[in-house]
Amino acid sequence: MTDQLPLGLPHAARPERVASVILDTPVFHLDQEFDYSVPDGMDGVAPGVRVVVPLAGRATSGFVVGVAATTAHAGRLSAVTRLVSPVPVLTPEVLRLCRDVAATHAGSVSDVVRLAVPARHARVEDRADLARRPVEPGGEEPGWAEYTGGAAFLRHLREGSSPRAVWTALPGVRGSRPAWMEDLGMAIGATIASRRRVLVVVPTAREAAQLLEVVGHLAPSVQYHGDLKPAARYRAFLSILAGQVDIVVGTRSAVFAPVPDLGLAVVWDPDDDNLAERHAPYPTALAVTALRRSCAILVGSYNRGVQAQQFIAAGWAQPIAASRDVVRARAPRVSAPDTEDVRGESARIPETAFRLARAALENGPVLVHVPRSGYLRSIRCATCRGQVRCRHCGGPLELGATGSVVCGWCGRTQAVTCAVCGSTRLAAYSLGSARTSDEIARAFPGVRVVLSDARTGITTHVDSRPALVIATPGSEPLAEGGYAAALILDAAVATARPELSASAVALNRWLTALALVRGAGAGGAAMILGNPEPTLAQACVRWDPAGFAIRELDERAELHFPPAWRLARLTGPRPDLVEVARELGLRGPGTLELLGPVDDVLLARVPRPDGRDLTGALRAIQGERSAHKQEVIRVHIDPPEL
Repeated sequence: MTDQLPLGLPHAARPERVASVILDTPVFHLDQEFDYSVPDGMDGVAPGVRVVVPLAGRATSGFVVGVAATTAHAGRLSAVTRLVSPVPVLTPEVLRLCRDVAATHAGSVSDVVRLAVPARHARVEDRADLARRPVEPGGEEPGWAEYTGGAAFLRHLREGSSPRAVWTALPGVRGSRPAWMEDLGMAIGATIASRRRVLVVVPTAREAAQLLEVVGHLAPSVQYHGDLKPAARYRAFLSILAGQVDIVVGTRSAVFAPVPDLGLAVVWDPDDDNLAERHAPYPTALAVTALRRSCAILVGSYNRGVQAQQFIAAGWAQPIAASRDVVRARAPRVSAPDTEDVRGESARIPETAFRLARAALENGPVLVHVPRSGYLRSIRCATCRGQVRCRHCGGPLELGATGSVVCGWCGRTQAVTCAVCGSTRLAAYSLGSARTSDEIARAFPGVRVVLSDARTGITTHVDSRPALVIATPGSEPLAEGGYAAALILDAAVATARPELSASAVALNRWLTALALVRGAGAGGAAMILGNPEPTLAQACVRWDPAGFAIRELDERAELHFPPAWRLARLTGPRPDLVEVARELGLRGPGTLELLGPVDDVLLARVPRPDGRDLTGALRAIQGERSAHKQEVIRVHIDPPEL
């Protein structure tokens, strides 16, 4: 029992039932349990239900996390005002997960619970059938023999064990679906055979729907993600809560799904930007899944991210990957010509790439992968090469197909004069998907051109007829039987971001696109153009994401960067950051390193084993600042965009 506001019944009139409540409030120092008396007749109050309670004279929502006959609080107890619903939507397992996420990310439990439990939809709840059904075991699901350690992993799942693994999936397309979906279906079937349920988290709702088409026949299943309408999302949540479905497939928000008898939690493509939470305390789907207990965990991707490699290096998970011979047969033949190879040819798409595309078009569609959407996505002064920005909001400027200059942030059309040299001449820094589509159409007259990006619309599938498909990361359509070839354009632009993870993100995007191309045995080929980093190019040519991840992790360990170290990025006014830095120096572990503050940013980092000590100190400081009505500093643990 923690502090309680002095309102309500006197000590002598103690009730027989006391509810411990977590308040739904953003105020950091109120991130604790408060005891309230349960009035006579309010029989539905139980752990996990929603209630309304008084807080400083105001009605405040909250969740009951415990009910007891006594309280250790010596003051008065306020009474629960109203029982919102008798449905226990916050299960003990999800509550424990929320507490762990808050502890590891220096956040408040109420913020995490807000991510975990969707808004109530009363009409759906009133009509819901919450009767529990047992898991019906399916048939045997043999497979994964081509993966080293794969057959053993499936056997452990069928036997009811809870292994943890990092799975480097083989590339390829079977019919109109990525091969990894069918492979994952084998792991799902093995888990269902042990009378346990499965949770799969993927980057997009499109992938969730595709995966459910592949594995939905194995057992009762449901999609659960933020793209659903509120009523449909809450209906799916209640079916999961009641144990009426055995397979849950969703996006980032599904990572907290209250799946009973959970046997396997899967995160596919954990390094995708879509799987990083945008709200405090900013956990990633992988970080949340890794905190789940008593279930098997499978981290899958064509790539092997540096965090996944950290799991392997620490012995927390075992690798599952195919042999080199199998990989060479399943992956396309990838080349990355350097400057010497294409001297005298077109700087962006050399003649060697055109020859590859022309030959491949005789056998099927060709994927042209570009890093950005739009027309001329970035422009600069053609005279002094200086950057030009919107005169209204300072945003990046783009050149549209009609020749007009438009701000990428506020959308205003404007004439541009360079603030440095006064020139009105503009040059392209990077070409977008729309401009690429125009160039490709001119170079290949009579060939069907398909453009797929977030601006013009995402195409999900193309048939096996010849076509040139221009797509941005995450927008690549699936081609029936796989693409005959692929061109990865503007490789240097893809790695030009200043973030620590820029190279790893680029590799993940390239491998995801290349995996849609037919294997070398079937004539599939690809080319990476635009001065790629040699280490990234070789990781694709050799299809060796594990080797790149090992080197990347070693470099980050030397530099004291995540995931080898835990790092907190603190953002706020500089005077406040100076004060927080002083407090951290007094409370933090002895291994603490402070960088800054510089402007409005302070970095604090510790070796990974001391991560909980760092986040614990930060939570204590945040609580005290909140109690004293000081500004709470924004804290982001291991930010991907560092």
